[in-house]
Amino acid sequence: MSSEKKILFFYKYPSSFIKKDLDILKTEFNNRSHDFHPSRKIYTVFSFISQKLFLLKNIWSANLIVCQFAGYHSFLPALFGKIFNKPCVIIVGGTDAHYFPGIGYGNWQKTGLRLFTSLSFSLCSHIAPKHSSLMFSDYDYDNQEPNKQGINARMPGLEKPFTEITNGYDIEKWKCTKEKKKNTFITVSGAWEYSFQQQLKGIDLILEVATFYPECEFVILGAPDPKIIPVKSANVKILPPANNEDLAAIFSEYEFYLQLSMAEGFPNSICEAMLCECIPIGSNVFSISEIIGGSGFVLKHRSVDELKDVISKAINADKPNLRKNARKRIAENYTYSLRKEKLLALCNKLIKEGN
Repeated sequence: MSSEKKILFFYKYPSSFIKKDLDILKTEFNNRSHDFHPSRKIYTVFSFISQKLFLLKNIWSANLIVCQFAGYHSFLPALFGKIFNKPCVIIVGGTDAHYFPGIGYGNWQKTGLRLFTSLSFSLCSHIAPKHSSLMFSDYDYDNQEPNKQGINARMPGLEKPFTEITNGYDIEKWKCTKEKKKNTFITVSGAWEYSFQQQLKGIDLILEVATFYPECEFVILGAPDPKIIPVKSANVKILPPANNEDLAAIFSEYEFYLQLSMAEGFPNSICEAMLCECIPIGSNVFSISEIIGGSGFVLKHRSVDELKDVISKAINADKPNLRKNARKRIAENYTYSLRKEKLLALCNKLIKEGN
C-alpha cells in the first residue's frame, strides 16, 4: 500500500461488494471510507452533517474521491471534489441509472433522489458503470416502461467520460461440486420489503410458467417468509435466505438459473450460478444478454408465452455442453483479477490527471 495516495470512499451499506472494492483499493492506496445510512429517513440530515465533517477533515490530503453508486450520499463528495479540484468517480450499479415508474423502481422516479442523483453526475469528473448499458440503452423488454434507459436517457445533455468496469468473481470459490437434479430451476431474490420486488425480479413470471411444467422444479431462494409469495403450483419451492458461503453448493444442485429481471446493473447471482455450471435463462435487459452470450437462453420480452417457449427449448437442449460453456463464459470474461486491474488502473489514471 502506498500511503502517498489517499482515496475517500463513500457508500450506503457495508455489503460484500463494497468490501471487495475496498480490499482492492487498499492494495495501492490509503483508504478513508464513510457510510451514509441513516436508521430512519428523519435522520438523513444528521448523515449529511456527519459526511460534511468527514469531508472537511480529509479532503485536503485526498487524491481521489470514489462513490459507490449515486444518490443522496454522493452529492456532497462530488460537490467537495468540484470545489477543491479533486477528481471524483461514481461507480454506477443499477438503480442509480434506472427509471421504471410503472413499478415505482429506480432513483429517477423519486423526486428527491432524482435531484441528488442528477447533481452528483453533473458534479463528478468520471463515471464507472458496471456495464455500458447503464449509460444508455434501448429498452423493449416490457412495453409498459420507458423505452430509453440509462443515465444519458435521463440527462441527455450530460457529457461525462465513463469507463465500464464489470463485476468480477472468484472462479475457485464458485464451482460445481454436486450432481445436477434434472429439470430444476433456481433464482435468488432479496429485498422483499419492497412492493415492486416480485415484478422487478420476474418472480411473478416464474410462478405463472411453473404451472405449465409439473415435471420441473422451480426454487425461489431468499424469501424470509414464504407466505409473501403467492405460490400457484406444488412444483414451486420457497426457501429462506442462505449464507453466501453456502450458495455454491446450492447452485451446484440445479440445472438452470433464472434471471428474469425487468432491470439489472451487473447481477452477481447469475454469474456465480454460471460458474457453478447452471445454464442461464435471462431477460433481454441491460447486461444480462451479454453475460449469457451463447451459453444459455434469453427471454426477449416480458411474456409468459415467450417464457414457455424458452423453457421448452432449455429442457430439451444439449445441457452438458451448455453447462461447460456457462462456466467458461464467466471464467474467461468476468474475473475478480480483471476487475481489480481495471479499477486500480482507472483510479491511478484519475489521480495522475488530477495532479
